[in-house]
Amino acid sequence: MRKRWLSGRAIGLHGLLVTVAPLCLLAGWWQVHRALSGNFLSYLYSVEWPAFAVIAGFGWWQLIHDVPLEGEPSRPGRPERRPSAGRGEDFSAPPLTWDVALESPELRAYNDRLRQLAEKGGRKTWGNPRGLPKAADDGATDDRVADDRVADDRAGVP
Repeated sequence: MRKRWLSGRAIGLHGLLVTVAPLCLLAGWWQVHRALSGNFLSYLYSVEWPAFAVIAGFGWWQLIHDVPLEGEPSRPGRPERRPSAGRGEDFSAPPLTWDVALESPELRAYNDRLRQLAEKGGRKTWGNPRGLPKAADDGATDDRVADDRVADDRAGVP
């Protein structure tokens, strides 16, 4: 019981509630005064801000009483340590395989295009976003050639 209320996570949640709930109530009080001075939309806000404070309290209660499920790591964000393999043990998995017959024609064309781009080995940069080969010396800079090709693609020019 004491661990639930005084853990590091719980202290952080307490601090968050002590900060958020009064600020929401203060904002609701401010909206009441604005509504009384003639701003009719503030009537809605004067109800909404205290509702946020209630939601914050409900969320705080739920997070404090959260019970981890079985098999879930005790500390979120950190995986549980598993015993490492000894020298004689082999934990290798069978290699992954891909059945080309399961590919749709669109996926096959996409994968072929990716394979072609990978074989070219062009470097991708902001000035050359697709890794296109450098153009011949026709007086144009690489940036302009790449930008023209991007513009052509947007316009539908092959």
